[in-house]
Order: sequence, then structure tokens, then C-alpha cells
Amino acid sequence: MSETPSVLYAKDVVTVVSEDIVTKLKSMAVAVPLKRARLCLHLSKDDTVQEMVIVLHRDTYIRPHRHEGKTESFHMIEGEVLIGFFDDVGELQQTVRLSASGQGSFLYRLSASLWHTVVPLTEFAVFHEVTTGPFSASEFPVWEPENRPEAIQRFKERVIQQ
Repeated sequence: MSETPSVLYAKDVVTVVSEDIVTKLKSMAVAVPLKRARLCLHLSKDDTVQEMVIVLHRDTYIRPHRHEGKTESFHMIEGEVLIGFFDDVGELQQTVRLSASGQGSFLYRLSASLWHTVVPLTEFAVFHEVTTGPFSASEFPVWEPENRPEAIQRFKERVIQQ
């Protein structure tokens, strides 16, 4: 595997994910400003299937975004997240709580280009994400909160409190 400060890249045709790798990703996540890390299981950004093991620390902020013409699914490995879905003007429409604890839902799939964000509810949230490739950048809405800690915190609390 090769790595950057927040990303590990699989280099072999057979990749096995162990607790040691998850522990390493958690260490990486707390050490970087964005407070998240990932292991890319796909071998190229051009692969038609993009798979990642993602670790989010509680203090991360996932900007609301959407992916035109793509699907994505999360399967929880550890912890809990809340996914918030918004309309085109930023009104929260729905939330989905995912948990690896065996309580409630542990997997979701998004099959449309909806605005969404992910808020970790536990110190660490670890999940397997699958999305369609090749890689393309996300689109971000004009209504997202200002890039200031207090605005971001109010936004996350709004999603959690719905």
C-alpha cells in the first residue's frame, strides 16, 4: 500500500482490510485538519467501481454535496452516522441514521443526485463506501454554511436535531 497523510491506496489485486488498517486510518484521521482518512480499494481513479473504507472523526465536516449521474452506498463497520438530505434551497428533507451496533439500519444506497451531508455521531465512524466511477468531483451548493467553525457547528446541529 502507498499513502498520503489521509489516504492509503491499495496496490495489489487482492486487498484485505484488517483491524490494524482501521486503527491506522483512525490515527491518520486525527492527525490531519479535515479529521478523516480513507483506504482506496480500487486501483485507479478511472475504475468503474470505486470502493473505499472511510474513517470520519467526530470533528470532521463533510460539505453538503451531490454527485451527478452516480450512485453511492455505505455499509457501516464501526460507529454511527447521520446522513442529511436537502432540497435545492437547503431545507433539510430527510435524515438517515446508520449504525454498526446492530441497532437499526447499517446500510444505505443513494441512487439519485440529491444534496447530502454525513455527520458522525460517535468519536469515529467507519464505513465501506461504494460508488460508481470513474472519479469526478462533487458539486457543492450555494446555500452551504460559511467556512467558519461556529457556522459549521450550527449546520451539523441542525441536521442532528431534525
